Amino acid sequence: MSAAKEDVCNHVKVVVRVRPESQKEKDGNFKKVVHVLDQHILVFDPKEEEVTLFHGKRLTHRDITKRQQKDLKFVFDAVFSESSSQLEVFEHTTKTVIDSFLNGYNCTVLAYGATGAGKTHTMLGSSEDPGVMYLTMMALYNSMDQIKEDKICNVAVSYLEVYNEQIHDLLVNSGPLAVREDNQKGVVVQGLTLHQ
Repeated sequence: MSAAKEDVCNHVKVVVRVRPESQKEKDGNFKKVVHVLDQHILVFDPKEEEVTLFHGKRLTHRDITKRQQKDLKFVFDAVFSESSSQLEVFEHTTKTVIDSFLNGYNCTVLAYGATGAGKTHTMLGSSEDPGVMYLTMMALYNSMDQIKEDKICNVAVSYLEVYNEQIHDLLVNSGPLAVREDNQKGVVVQGLTLHQ
């Protein structure tokens, strides 16, 4: 196997999307805890001089006895700011795996983060502003339509949620599912439905 093919089949990309502020955060005098430095660098707990004003207001009620800001810089494959669109996130993340998927590679897109971090918005979006899942399915079916003369594609879908350490099948109403190791299939979610 060539190096180029090896990179494709073993690549993991980690991206961060900073969600826009909620109305409560806009109305309050909250300090930003992350600052997007550029398209690859995120600063956690930035120094005040980097973010001196917050919506035109100086930050008040600062406790000078507390520890200085950590000002930790993290590098990611991509960082999306509060103003990034759903399409922009899709174009630079999930869209890039569709060709590999159609060539037989296993591909996964995983949204991870705390409650309220914006995972549902990014993945599902809304009817006016569809998220990564909708945009992925549209691109997948468009790609399948373009290759229908050369390949036969069958699509089967499972849709699960991991929440509070429990796995639920979102396409059927069932109780928590268990993860098991199968000698032939590897790790599987027992009872997860597959829909053609």
